Amino acid sequence: MRRYLLWLMIGGLLTAVLAAACDDDGGAQPSPTAAPTGAASATAAPPFSFEGPVGIDLFIFGVFHQPGETIRLTITVAAAEPITLRYRTTQRYDIVVTDTEGKEVWRWSKDKAFGEAVGEASLEANQSLTFDESWDQRDNDGQQVPAANYTVTATSSHCDANLENCGQLSTSGTIQIRES
Repeated sequence: MRRYLLWLMIGGLLTAVLAAACDDDGGAQPSPTAAPTGAASATAAPPFSFEGPVGIDLFIFGVFHQPGETIRLTITVAAAEPITLRYRTTQRYDIVVTDTEGKEVWRWSKDKAFGEAVGEASLEANQSLTFDESWDQRDNDGQQVPAANYTVTATSSHCDANLENCGQLSTSGTIQIRES
């Protein structure tokens, strides 16, 4: 029953994310939101599975993209049971794009400054944090990446209760930038 309610909440969250306009203010500080339990069809498959009390999902708006097209991304970190996520800094997540050889092409956090304040976010069962970001298909040096397949990996920056083992929860998706 708990898993079914969680699937309903996640389905409602994804519906809300798809309906919302992209928040592309380019700021370094994420704006997490706790999502209420939503309604979804009973046939909706869960978008991700849990490994312990916390799960993560990366939703990429589209798989195939034209060169220079902004790629919208949504990261969801959800709780299966009440939990407090702890962070060493104000950074709550990171996104890395790699090429087919595994070489880092772009990192969301590169050249961003994060406060060195310990923080936390308390989540009840079936609550989540969502973060909307975008990638303009430029590499870490600001150059347009070539047409190719890329892997996008999102990682939650939360740590265990002792503020150790940070960034252990991640998920990936694949995109293709096509020739123009």
